[in-house]
Amino acid sequence: MNVLINLSTLKKGGGQNVGLNFLHSFLYLPHKNDNDFYYVVSQGSALEKLLKENGQAEKMVVVSSNPLKRICQEFFTSNNIIKRFNIDIVYTYFGYALYPKKVPQVIGCAVSNVFYPEIDFWSQYHGFKRWVRDITDKYRIWGIKRADGIIFETDILNKRSKEVLHVKGVTTTIRPSISIDYENEEICLNIQSEEKRGLFLCGWQLNKNILSIPAIAHVLKQKNIPFTFILTAPEDHSMCHRMFLNEVKRYGVEEYINIIGPVRKKQLKSLYKQVDIVFLLSKLESFSNNIIESWSFEKPMIVADELWARDICKEAALYVNRDDNEDIANGIQKLITHPELCEEIIDKGKKELRAYPDIDSKTKQELAFIEKVYEKNH
Repeated sequence: MNVLINLSTLKKGGGQNVGLNFLHSFLYLPHKNDNDFYYVVSQGSALEKLLKENGQAEKMVVVSSNPLKRICQEFFTSNNIIKRFNIDIVYTYFGYALYPKKVPQVIGCAVSNVFYPEIDFWSQYHGFKRWVRDITDKYRIWGIKRADGIIFETDILNKRSKEVLHVKGVTTTIRPSISIDYENEEICLNIQSEEKRGLFLCGWQLNKNILSIPAIAHVLKQKNIPFTFILTAPEDHSMCHRMFLNEVKRYGVEEYINIIGPVRKKQLKSLYKQVDIVFLLSKLESFSNNIIESWSFEKPMIVADELWARDICKEAALYVNRDDNEDIANGIQKLITHPELCEEIIDKGKKELRAYPDIDSKTKQELAFIEKVYEKNH
């Protein structure tokens, strides 16, 4: 069986880290049932570099990092790729790719909003930006329904895929896994004071409730609670970045904010070591590396009180109303003043972590599912 592993959607951030974890495990597995594997990666990505370093250049196809260009390349060249490598099945790590339908395709599904049509997920976007997101979601739904096999990260999304979208493909749930056993690089936050620090490990994503941070900081300031919010969003002068800075200025909470910009994977251990609380205030998530990283690095989490979050985190987080800045600030205060609560959440996180596979086990589950879908279609 010749398998095409399509990693082209993984270009940066958490998605690329997941892809790197997969490849680090996959390339060193002792055997792969005599199957042959080929790869599609985004130009300039760390995945391209890793495959070249491991002698896979001749088995690799490099495509554009621009989504529209990549889709065009899939449409016009995918049939040639299939013929060139005599591909029997495609595994697109996240998302759906435009490969010939005659070749079965397994996809990893890391979106959540398409399974919750009752939630206006893009309510903060208007005009052209809203239109683009709606079109993107329609394409995602089309791909999910067209896929021959789908790997979900949680049971709740697996279940809702059948209830909401009535998917016909074979589905499975494979829990995420990460490795914190990698090269460590120190990162300096340039914070001299001893106040507590909270981490928003994300970009300028409105779903993460990132624009509420200045208002939350304002509540803390009124309560006379010193605190520093660490943000890994880039200082790119994007619209969201400018909106955020305007809110910081409006509330007068500059001393509460530290935008450090994106961090590399090998800096994560150092970063987590220097913070006290991790935030995940998303309206919806399929999963988030923030959760499993927080458990691994033993940091308490403040999480949005949403169905998806309780399904994943169980009792291993402090839940708050993401739309209530006072409630979020009270949650911060509670963790600061009750260290025993922090320890309780950390202990429960470590217990939850035991239910997740290590990377090698996860990779073997993925390969077994690919073989299952292949056999069903041949």
